[in-house]
Amino acid sequence: MFFGDARAISPLIRGTKHEAVHAPRLLEVDDPLRATLRGGVDSSMHAAIRAIAGDNADAAVSAGSTGGLMALSRHLIGTLPGIRRPAIVKTLAGEGERRFRMLDLGANIGVGPAQLHQFALMGCAAASADGVQEPAVALLNIGSELRKGPRSVRAAANLLADDARLRYAGYIEPDRMFGSSLDVVVVDGYVGNIALKAAEGAVRMAHYLLGRELANAAASGQVVERLQRVRDAYNPQRYNGAALLGLNKVVVKSHGGADRQGFANAVAQAIQALSAALVAQIAARA
Repeated sequence: MFFGDARAISPLIRGTKHEAVHAPRLLEVDDPLRATLRGGVDSSMHAAIRAIAGDNADAAVSAGSTGGLMALSRHLIGTLPGIRRPAIVKTLAGEGERRFRMLDLGANIGVGPAQLHQFALMGCAAASADGVQEPAVALLNIGSELRKGPRSVRAAANLLADDARLRYAGYIEPDRMFGSSLDVVVVDGYVGNIALKAAEGAVRMAHYLLGRELANAAASGQVVERLQRVRDAYNPQRYNGAALLGLNKVVVKSHGGADRQGFANAVAQAIQALSAALVAQIAARA
């Protein structure tokens, strides 16, 4: 089902099995949260999450407001038993073919050790759902020494190290996480969001530099082709989509600036989460 202006959507899906649900109102970032949760703002996002809550859909993908999506999902869908707060997780590209998951990326600010521990459990469940056996998990910190970092991170390190369900690898510094052998990186939502946006900015700069060199390349076609592969390998659209872990249903947040391929990747992520029974895996671990 597609939620939005049915007059615009219907011609695009004519002849398919898909349905357009007329909900033309967009949820704006400055819409009052209380009115949004109570249905006073009858937005397309509210209608979509309501459909999941009523078991009329299995998953939702939205490119709208992250805060609104998280609030509506918690309010209408609810969290799994034992989950205090949902977290935003995203899969990122590492060296070679390796990928790792990072959470939280903005849903929670100023969390304590127990919450970071729970993020680690949920992140490992997400990695296992992707087929990773015994995922390695680390805490993002400003250094690898045991005494580095804020007290909450150091306390969380003790919880992770003492949990036999986790393969805890210690601290990881931001400049090393893309080249590590880790599967899950755990961080507070405030720091995680800054780290992600800084990485995205670095990728955009690298794309610009590679694009400029390709445009002026006097090298052989083979060299140009290889440079294009490097550029495409780190195209953010390939890794678009961030799941909201800890909810009773599958909800995936797409970047607002995603193109067709990027949004399709977010939809594919939701389908993969359903196929792997990600919600059940998180419930079993947490």
